[in-house]
Amino acid sequence: MYSVLIRPFEPRDSSDIIRIDAESFSTQNPTYDLFVYLAYGSEIFVADIGAMVVGYVVLVYREDEAKIMSIAVKKEFRRRGIGSMLLREAIKRAKEKGAKRLLLEVRVSNVAAQELYKKFGFSVVGVLDSYYSDGESAYLMSLDLNQADDFS
Repeated sequence: MYSVLIRPFEPRDSSDIIRIDAESFSTQNPTYDLFVYLAYGSEIFVADIGAMVVGYVVLVYREDEAKIMSIAVKKEFRRRGIGSMLLREAIKRAKEKGAKRLLLEVRVSNVAAQELYKKFGFSVVGVLDSYYSDGESAYLMSLDLNQADDFS
């Protein structure tokens, strides 16, 4: 068994995050995505098992809202609770920053992720037609942080 530490991003985590992004999403340039997250002041947390980063979550804040821009776990570490740990950290941080609502988009076909988000209290508040570059739509999901469990 291994111990998972959720901690703030450090520059040395970049290559692990880029690899996880590349295997998880059909993005054209995961290095550029990470650059944009960092350039625009996103808050990034990683799931660290000591020798490597096995997951990450990216948060941005605007006024009284927070948004999860990306959340992913390395394929061989999925379905072990790491995604839940990252989501719990994101909710906790958004609340600490004073956000009233936490948003995210998820592929309509990604039922496993939708179920995870629903377990944490997220609900579908809209559909974004042809949201992804391959034409697939996304659900916009929202969590009322005033109603969310306290994970601190």
